[in-house]
Amino acid sequence: MTHRFLTLLLCAGPLLAQAPPKAAPPPPVAAPPIEDVALIKATPYRPVMQRDPFSAPRDEKPNEGGDTLDDIAVKGMIRMDGKNFAIVSDSRGNVRWLPVGHRFKDGEITAVGDKSVTFRQWELNTTNRSVFRTITKTFKREEGKR
Repeated sequence: MTHRFLTLLLCAGPLLAQAPPKAAPPPPVAAPPIEDVALIKATPYRPVMQRDPFSAPRDEKPNEGGDTLDDIAVKGMIRMDGKNFAIVSDSRGNVRWLPVGHRFKDGEITAVGDKSVTFRQWELNTTNRSVFRTITKTFKREEGKR
């Protein structure tokens, strides 16, 4: 028995005495290139998906309606389905039926009566709509017709 144990030790001895293989050294880390801080690079200005900080807030929102209250003329009123509609003509000659609440660049329709239309007008260059003036336009006959 001792003979077998000795043979085993003699055979396994060189294997046990070997050191584990060393791991390969890590590759050297390349240093980032040195940038010249005095070099001026052109950076294009392209605002995307965020508000342009150099534009006024009123430029961001498209103008509601294309006309101002001074550009329209009130021609009459029509009642349909229990609602009153103002018949207005714009500066380009287009005639439209507009309900109460329709907005223009500088105002909105607040009431449509039997002989006039009442508007609420605010300052065009402001976003404060709590300060307004009330304008009443009476119906105008079309020129040339009697």
